[in-house]
Amino acid sequence: MTLSSKSFFSLIVILLVGHAGWPTCIHAAAQKLLLTGSSTMAPLMSEIGRRFESIHPGVRVEVQTGGSSRGLHDTRRKIADIGLVSRALKPEERDLLAHTIALDGIGIVLHASNPLTALIQEQIVAIYQGKITNWKTIGGQSARITVVNKAEGRSTLELFLEYFRLKNSAIKPHAIIGDNQQGIKIIAGNRHAIGYLSIGARQQNLWATSGSGSAPSA
Repeated sequence: MTLSSKSFFSLIVILLVGHAGWPTCIHAAAQKLLLTGSSTMAPLMSEIGRRFESIHPGVRVEVQTGGSSRGLHDTRRKIADIGLVSRALKPEERDLLAHTIALDGIGIVLHASNPLTALIQEQIVAIYQGKITNWKTIGGQSARITVVNKAEGRSTLELFLEYFRLKNSAIKPHAIIGDNQQGIKIIAGNRHAIGYLSIGARQQNLWATSGSGSAPSA
């Protein structure tokens, strides 16, 4: 089953530029346009970059990940031409110009072989706090739960903590990941894992729960 497009919370996908506006290097010959930041945005921006290069043969578009915090850091310091951030800007970040290009969703994901059809918010919170450590406790198979969490500086972590009203220090993870592809690899290879990923990173061997006790519809 693929990840549902009706996951429990959404994130804003934005492009950042300095207050001077869009970079001017795209008008010069044999130039590179560097975009850094959110791994959630990387696949989309890589495709946009390829199309841009076909229209502007003298420009090479390079997309590097590292999390939304890197996008903010690199744009402020003019290391990157454009920053990629998958959340709304905070008040103290308004020195940058943000251009919303899409809305994405984040879903709690399990291995497709997990027999559970839904999880409620209280169960998810208890799992991430280490209060529920075996799937059997909530109606699954008798197996130790592998908790996968996102690294500091990742927008998906911030949104996850905000939505579930958790502090990162209260989470008891067995694995900490950076980008979505790392999460996919771990969860797809571990039938007893739980994590949260961008809907845009959906895979056939994972499924998502809404977090409200309802099973995904797609």
